[in-house]
Amino acid sequence: MGILHAVVPSDTLMARDVYPVSQFHNFTFTMSKKVTDTESKTGEKEKKPLSSPRQETRRDFFKVSVATGVGACAVGAPVCAAVRLVTAPLFVESVSGKFYTLATLDSLTETPQKFALVDDKKDAWATLSNQKIGSIFLRKIGDEVQAFHSLCPHMGCMIQTGRKMNPKTGAEEELFYCPCHAALFDLEGKRLNGVAPRDMDSLEVKIEDGRVAVKFENFTFSIADKKVT
Repeated sequence: MGILHAVVPSDTLMARDVYPVSQFHNFTFTMSKKVTDTESKTGEKEKKPLSSPRQETRRDFFKVSVATGVGACAVGAPVCAAVRLVTAPLFVESVSGKFYTLATLDSLTETPQKFALVDDKKDAWATLSNQKIGSIFLRKIGDEVQAFHSLCPHMGCMIQTGRKMNPKTGAEEELFYCPCHAALFDLEGKRLNGVAPRDMDSLEVKIEDGRVAVKFENFTFSIADKKVT
């Protein structure tokens, strides 16, 4: 609480006179209410109460809520549009199911080799030439060629090859493995632990005039059955 002290003209106040503060209670005012001075037409200052703290809090909350909503709409719309633009080719035209010639029979060995697949991607707006659409592992066993999709059937991470401990033999061997969740497969594509729900996805192979062609397909992740998407 603030105290307003009255000023009394000196000609009406004797040095011996004492005026207790209690006599000036009419000049005491409470500071809990905010006031502001405004000029009236007569030139006198008027005191006008402001909004209460509760009203100010509600007003501020409303302003922040509206601003947040408008901002979310402004940001969300272009983001959704951008996502739709990027993913549109996946829904308009698929390259799955086509044969791609990747290597000659003589160039393959028992050691898996990885080959990238390149094709044109088409959507409702344009054609993108020479785009990477996937990759395949090839290995030759005698006159037979094995082809495996490079994506792990667990969660779709990129499978790699390297020397790892085979949990079934206890020996370090050249294996297929997933760096994301440690799924392991032997070179025949058979799973060696329980991370992946199925073996590596094998692909159809055609050999004509010493050239190896593979039918590329994508499959659903995280299910036991091998299902083409």
